[in-house]
Amino acid sequence: HTKSTMNSTTMGSSAALLLALCIQGSTSFQSPPPLTSSTRLHHRQPFAIRPLHQLFAENTKDDDANAKNDGPDILQPYLPALDPEYSVRGPIGEGKFIISRSGPPVAEELSNEQMLRIVKSECTDLEVVTLVWKCLGYRFNEDEGDGGVGPHWSPDEVFPKWKERFPDPPDFIGMQRVYSREVDQPSLRSNQALVRSIPADNKQSLKTHLKPLGWKGYQFKELTPNKTRRAQCANWLIFYREELFGYTVEELKEKRRLKKEAEAAAEAKLLEEGGQKEWKP
Repeated sequence: HTKSTMNSTTMGSSAALLLALCIQGSTSFQSPPPLTSSTRLHHRQPFAIRPLHQLFAENTKDDDANAKNDGPDILQPYLPALDPEYSVRGPIGEGKFIISRSGPPVAEELSNEQMLRIVKSECTDLEVVTLVWKCLGYRFNEDEGDGGVGPHWSPDEVFPKWKERFPDPPDFIGMQRVYSREVDQPSLRSNQALVRSIPADNKQSLKTHLKPLGWKGYQFKELTPNKTRRAQCANWLIFYREELFGYTVEELKEKRRLKKEAEAAAEAKLLEEGGQKEWKP
């Protein structure tokens, strides 16, 4: 097996970049001191490397020092995720969230209660992406071996097209919580690819399945990259559970064929009765 942990070189580059940004004052593990309106223009960071949390939190009416901060709760950079071994050694399954690295996904890991914990941030980023990895077909190999490979994720059962693009399991959330373009773009792109794989009929799965549990979604002012990506992962997991979980590849192909035949028959009947084909965006 080829070691499929987060690429050491990429992680090393990310760590070096993060350190450089911290030294330059572009990104910090401490909240930046408040700036007055008279000094803000002189301290504004270049747009390309300004942390996203500053873009969310900036308020043009903050001259009143006592004004209430109603902005989103942006998480600080998470240092443990900088470790190249974090995806295989980071702690998971220690709280209420049901998750194990071993084997394929199980029904208990895909319940609506689990999805609710994801969107309510009652589990770690690593636990969320680990569950998505398992559903995509990545399998965890604990064998230390004599060849120095060590514990790793391998794309043993990954869907062919996805495997070609992502031979290693991608970070769908951005576990480092560093939102500069250089660090975050791979996470953003992989999350977007995950969202695109959800059929139009399943785009609203999150609302359909979690509303009965009392979840009303996020308010716009609450949105952050972390919350948005968690919601997108949960929506994909519900789609996977409802449409793919428990089926073999052959069964999925047959299911797709039957669905297309049913749609074609319904369309033909509609046209025969003088109706118009339903327009879909």
